[in-house]
Amino acid sequence: MIHKRFKKTVYSTLFYVVIAGIILVILTPIYFLANISLMSDQEAYDWPIALYPSFVNKFKLELVNDEYLLSVYSSSLGGYTTVIETNDFGNLQKLARRKTNSTIPEDLFLKKVKEVRELVSKNATEIRTLRSQYSSLFTKMRHANIEIAQIKEKLSRIPEGMEGMENIKKSLQEQLNNALKNRENLKKENKILESKLYEVASVSFSVPKNLFDNYITFFRVTSNAVPALIRSIEVALLTVVISLTIGGMAGYAFARYFFKGKNILKLSVLFVRMFPGISIAIPMVIILAGMGFYDQPIGLSLVYSIGQIGLTTWITASIFMGISVELEEAAMVFGSTRSGAFFHVTLPLAIPGLAASAMYAFIGSWSETAQAIVLTQFHPTFPVVVYQTLVGAKGLINLTAAGGMAMAIPAIVFTLIIRRYILQMWGGVTV
Repeated sequence: MIHKRFKKTVYSTLFYVVIAGIILVILTPIYFLANISLMSDQEAYDWPIALYPSFVNKFKLELVNDEYLLSVYSSSLGGYTTVIETNDFGNLQKLARRKTNSTIPEDLFLKKVKEVRELVSKNATEIRTLRSQYSSLFTKMRHANIEIAQIKEKLSRIPEGMEGMENIKKSLQEQLNNALKNRENLKKENKILESKLYEVASVSFSVPKNLFDNYITFFRVTSNAVPALIRSIEVALLTVVISLTIGGMAGYAFARYFFKGKNILKLSVLFVRMFPGISIAIPMVIILAGMGFYDQPIGLSLVYSIGQIGLTTWITASIFMGISVELEEAAMVFGSTRSGAFFHVTLPLAIPGLAASAMYAFIGSWSETAQAIVLTQFHPTFPVVVYQTLVGAKGLINLTAAGGMAMAIPAIVFTLIIRRYILQMWGGVTV
């Protein structure tokens, strides 16, 4: 008895571990995509990347050669990184907004400028001394890096296993270790000097970060993003309508009627899904151009429906086969027509299957990129716009992540709308 209970506990634990692992694998990429979409340029390219975005940016303001030196704190690096050095507040505010997603208020900036000027005036002698030491230390750091590079170059030129070179190699290795230790000591001194300069020559202040600034920027810099989003919704809904209309009727025919070659025809419906979508899209360019549907939502919907109709046919055929034909016959006995029996009895019972088919058709057409690139030119869909942002952007991974998250939202909303009907297919009654 104890052995069976122990065995059951082990199996249950293993089951939950596997389920937790699957959920983790699925959710981890989504989490990091959402995380990066909320990060500023400065955060997105820090390494190691932060596990969550900051909500407030901490700035440091210094006065160097009568210019403002603005730095922002990086939690990943554990220190401040320079944003801009300028004497123009407009440029400073603009670049700070672009790199940190924080808008520095002018009144706050002027207040901090006054404070830093008073601080610099008060500690002028100490600041000059520290900056002189800092400059000297910078020169030493540069020489240390050159020395390390030269020693590594000499070590790389010594052939492996060559007799009589062991002592030389050992000596060079000792020199390299000493040079590395010297550089580490210089780095420590540098941190101490930076800390002292921070105390006597700079002021700090915090500004809230606009978490959704990347989304605003994405739709602002990609001028065709909003029209593309509307086109994508139109294409997806048209695909759902076409797939459900044709696939639903085909599924009902396969479920209710018997005819020669039925099984072969039912199998052949899925044959088109064996071909890559891009291979179908290329010849469809000529066909759609002849019909006047090239670079139009209806043209994309027709192409997307080619693959979705087969899946819809199989799903709806299975659903209709699970609905007893006697229910339709009973309705007709009580005076209903065949079409009336279908619409009032069979169709309501088949809604869960139709909802599942609609979900697959919507998501399949919504996220399609390869075919859309071929079949559109001046009127791209939203996935194409996101793809073009990724390909053409220079250091804008956070904007691309924001576009990817924006692309996911309509699919999530559509799924939530029809979730009640999908859950009913697995026995759920209320949600």
